Amino acid sequence: MDSQPDRPSSGFVPVADLSAGAADANDREEAAILDAFRRAGHRITSQRRALLDVLRSQRRYLSAEALHHQANQRGMALSLATVYRTLALFKEMRLVDGRNVGEDQSREEYRFRSVYERYTLTCKRCGKEVPVEPDIVDAFREEVTAALGVTIISAHSCFTGYCAACTAALAAEEEGAVAPSAD
Repeated sequence: MDSQPDRPSSGFVPVADLSAGAADANDREEAAILDAFRRAGHRITSQRRALLDVLRSQRRYLSAEALHHQANQRGMALSLATVYRTLALFKEMRLVDGRNVGEDQSREEYRFRSVYERYTLTCKRCGKEVPVEPDIVDAFREEVTAALGVTIISAHSCFTGYCAACTAALAAEEEGAVAPSAD
């Protein structure tokens, strides 16, 4: 593998950065989790691994109490305080998403954040899907947060436009349409 400069710790690992030996999505996901811990300078303790296992198996939003209950049902002795501390670390490392729920938005629920959030631009002309690197979307989310002083809990991105080939073809068509006529 080529040596690449370290990327900032964003919690995401582009597919191209993972080892070629990772055969399936679970292997790639596991490699990305290990890399996120390495980049953040943390170890994966048995408590962290236990909570990750519950989060990864559920793939839906759950309260800290529900996660605590499920972990204990699986025989993992975790205190609720450990669950909250671990979830805070996972949020910092961007391994989980949190959303506020309830009438007064006072409770938070968590779900495992796929380290491979997939964003695409759909070409209006040919229908091709062009991958958009998650780091671009995350940079925009951070810029909005800094510029507006807000806290973004959840964001959804939809890109519609033209792929590179169609953009070039449209530019050529436009250029041909406005070319001065020879008299």
